[in-house]
Amino acid sequence: MIPSRRNIGLALLLLAFLAAALQGCTDDAKPRWTLFPAPVIWQDPRLDLARRVPQDKRDRDVRVLYATTRAPVRAGDAGHYSRLSGGVVRLGLAEVRLGEPAWGFDELVESHQLTPSEDLRPAHVTSVTEFGGHGEGSAAEDAFVAAIERQLASSGSGEAVIYVPGYRATFEQVMVLMGGWGHYLGRSSAVIAFSWPTGTRAWDYLRDCSRAQAFVPDIAALVELVATRTRASRLNLIGFSCGGPLLAEALTLLRARYAGEDHEALQRRYRIANAIFVAADVDLQTFARSHLPALRDVSRRTEVYVSENDGALWFAALLARASRIGRPRFDELTVEELETLASDERLVGVDVTGVPGPHELGGMRGHGYWVANPWISTDVLLSMIYPFDPRWRGLEHGPGRGLWTFPDDYPERVGAAVYEAAPELRRAD
Repeated sequence: MIPSRRNIGLALLLLAFLAAALQGCTDDAKPRWTLFPAPVIWQDPRLDLARRVPQDKRDRDVRVLYATTRAPVRAGDAGHYSRLSGGVVRLGLAEVRLGEPAWGFDELVESHQLTPSEDLRPAHVTSVTEFGGHGEGSAAEDAFVAAIERQLASSGSGEAVIYVPGYRATFEQVMVLMGGWGHYLGRSSAVIAFSWPTGTRAWDYLRDCSRAQAFVPDIAALVELVATRTRASRLNLIGFSCGGPLLAEALTLLRARYAGEDHEALQRRYRIANAIFVAADVDLQTFARSHLPALRDVSRRTEVYVSENDGALWFAALLARASRIGRPRFDELTVEELETLASDERLVGVDVTGVPGPHELGGMRGHGYWVANPWISTDVLLSMIYPFDPRWRGLEHGPGRGLWTFPDDYPERVGAAVYEAAPELRRAD
């Protein structure tokens, strides 16, 4: 939602306070990217998830495909792409290296046993290869598709993951984050990021998130390209923060293009398994009334993660005067709408408010839980690897609003579930 003029003054005051509170969390002069803590399932002594990694990929380097609407940096500047819009969608491949320089693959895997507070292992982008601009039948598009196909060829699952980030993220940050996900997925997925132009200051929210709506057709085109030109068996899509509304609008646009097709036909066309919205800055009423009907048609399942302790979405709701789906106030919906949500078998709501452990790695309070918290990152991970329902993943169904929650013995439950479902991952005695 674009903020009204009467809200700008209040927003600037709040953002000035937030910027002061966050000072030191982001060092633009000397960025230090890190691999986020290992999901708890990687720490289970009964399991060896490293067995998912093919022999030819057992190193510290992860390949991340990207589509970006950022402009390249000027000659001599650090990084690869700037915060400015480039006027075209550029396709390419980034190489991300995880861990300490002296480590091999085994040392990287051993480091997953560290506690989250100690789990600040370095990660950085080592190279970027740009294929060129996205266009119908372009050579860049062909090279991009071929790179995805190479990853799928050595994949056990044949799946592709497309990520739409929020604001305050540099191109390098997005690549490192998805390099981590690619690694924890066992190098079993083609991992793709859509990096849209945004700054790194708190007040950039007032401008960048609303301007990013212009990139919705580009996100839709990326999803359709992967679905129609690659052999990916299924697509998992993730929208974080104000990347959430971009993903929701893109999928609504894709649904509208084939208005005469039903759910089964759209599944054959797009093969979207999960549309995952994490800490999503999407207006609750808009999501329930406009987005969800389309999401229900184009995806096998829509998953929404929510938290009452999400400080960023508290601010976003204050500015917009309406709650966000990542921190919803359900009294904004009618009884009929609540009943529709509760009865929708393709909609999964997960409340992470009470999950023990960290919920942030250095941004606004409670907003980055999906990578900061090993329990929550495990659930996101498993929802992509194994398309099973939340109960299988160890969650419990909460009373009242019908949200799923994490039980106190979640690590034991989820480890037992994977132990039974994937005997090939059992650790040798």
